[in-house]
Amino acid sequence: MPQPTIKTDRINRLIEAIGLKYFLRFSQRVKAESTVKLQEIPSDRVLEVVSENLTLTLVMIAFLIGALSTVPAVLVEIYYQGVWERWYYYGVLSLVTLLFLIIEVGILYWLGIRGAYTLAYLTGYQEDEELALPPEYDVKKMMVRAALEIEDPSIEYLGIDPQKYVSPRWLLVSTLLYKAKIVLTTLVAKLVLKKVAMRYGVRMGFAWVAIPVTALWDAIVMYRVIQDAKLRLFGYHLSRYIAQEIMTQEHLSHYSEGIAEGAIRAISTLMVMAKNYHPNNVLLLIRLNEVFAIEEEKNYDDLPYYLEYLERLPPKDRHLLRMLSGVSAVFDGKMTRAEKQALEQIFGEERERYMAFTKRLKAELLSGHLHQAATLCEEGMITGWNEKV
Repeated sequence: MPQPTIKTDRINRLIEAIGLKYFLRFSQRVKAESTVKLQEIPSDRVLEVVSENLTLTLVMIAFLIGALSTVPAVLVEIYYQGVWERWYYYGVLSLVTLLFLIIEVGILYWLGIRGAYTLAYLTGYQEDEELALPPEYDVKKMMVRAALEIEDPSIEYLGIDPQKYVSPRWLLVSTLLYKAKIVLTTLVAKLVLKKVAMRYGVRMGFAWVAIPVTALWDAIVMYRVIQDAKLRLFGYHLSRYIAQEIMTQEHLSHYSEGIAEGAIRAISTLMVMAKNYHPNNVLLLIRLNEVFAIEEEKNYDDLPYYLEYLERLPPKDRHLLRMLSGVSAVFDGKMTRAEKQALEQIFGEERERYMAFTKRLKAELLSGHLHQAATLCEEGMITGWNEKV
């Protein structure tokens, strides 16, 4: 059978060889295990590649949007400052800035929603039907809130109040700042740079500095949005796996009767330290209580009592609850000083090992290694402490 004759020039072959070498480097970097713990979710290899490429693409687009949306205002400042009457100049500059700011923020939010949708669709969100969950914590609404940077709704459950130590006045102020943080931080950054530029006599050059500053900020915002969306989505699926495959009635039958209340305390105490209603922890709490069927309201979110509660339990129970506290700390995506101090007290003398577990779990989730994260939790909670962690 005759073989086809392939013709290509030397330059194209050289470029192709360079590109192939770079392509193979990507394959070597993806070292996630192919073990599939959640049957309806693609492998870690697929999740890592798609999530990394999606993040890179959206960050680059956001950078360009930030740069391009700043150019019109910069041109007005360069060519018409001192030419037009002051009131007319600042009026036009304000209108141009406001118009392109609206366009910029609108496109960023649109990109965020597209990115969140892509991640959610990758894991088959439309197949999920859990009637026990509040509609506000549906995966689609969670992802939209991440994309639009909207705060999560408060929820009343078993008397747990994550914001019990936050004053109402500060809640109002923080909410207003949260809504306006893109505008405020951009303006503050420009004002600071302008003061520095004027001090060193480079006032005219500052106008162009505003372009990379805004572009960089938009790229950072988009990166944070996608990271939060990834953590929410993968945490959503991991919390279900923990409740349905790890913390089962069969597994819990090997522990003391106090393990159920202790699990509620392990999660709610960390929620209070984080001072937020992050959906991952809310979902984990509700899903676990489907197994426990606890209805009585107690002071579940009290740290001193939780520490005393841990000391009264057998070592095996205490280990499980410490692991659960570590998972809860990872799920909200941020480690506040209060959370870290609380975890150090909860983990006790073995804090280094448990802190290593929390750091590794967060890294696995943000890398798209959902199945590896499930394996890590399963080994820690069922098999016992894994010396490799």
